Amino acid sequence: MHSVIFIGGESPAPEDTEEYFKSSPAVDNSIAADSGLETLDSYNSHYKGRIDFYPSHILGDMDSLQDRKLLEKYGRAEKTAFPEDKDYTDTELALEQAKGLCRDGKNDRITMIGGNGGRADHFIGIYETFSSSSHADVWLCGNQSVWLLEDGCSLEVSKINPSQMISIARTAGAFAGGKIKSSGLEWGDSAMRKRGMPSISNRISKEWFRENKKVSIKADGASFLVFLPISSAVEIFKV
Repeated sequence: MHSVIFIGGESPAPEDTEEYFKSSPAVDNSIAADSGLETLDSYNSHYKGRIDFYPSHILGDMDSLQDRKLLEKYGRAEKTAFPEDKDYTDTELALEQAKGLCRDGKNDRITMIGGNGGRADHFIGIYETFSSSSHADVWLCGNQSVWLLEDGCSLEVSKINPSQMISIARTAGAFAGGKIKSSGLEWGDSAMRKRGMPSISNRISKEWFRENKKVSIKADGASFLVFLPISSAVEIFKV
């Protein structure tokens, strides 16, 4: 099951996600949280005839949805309204909804689109969801894709050049612990920090780029977040 969640905030232009969806599992389900419905609508228009992003669920307090006519346009979607004063964000509620639709943990994927820019506390709130049981596997925001790399899992990256940045962060659950095993990075395993972000603004090595090799990154002993250009091609291997 591949569920796509659209949340409020800045999101990548639909045309910038072509590579991601080309190399991803087919989309089975879409969920819109509040003004994420406007983003969903733009994606549905761009991918018309190729990917159907018609939402199964629309939820949230709808405090930031500008185009209310979209609620009529997507009238067949199940709608769940929440009060503005609540203990959970619309993003968390959407993630819980998507998690409930998962069938097989190894083959399921939750893609989250949006949430960039705006309030810093919202951004940190999204970051912390990657340490919860209801989390996205991939977050598309701005010009980056953020991949959750759980302990023992690895990914390979292609279609990337030395001018594009690769960063690696720990999830909110740990400031230290675990390690990264990599190949093809300009600053390899020995340069990875043992506390905080293991690597920021790294890149593919010139040798790897010349030889058209894929960058490989594996999580060992902890979970990490890998920040990549949204235009790169990524293959993830779960355990």
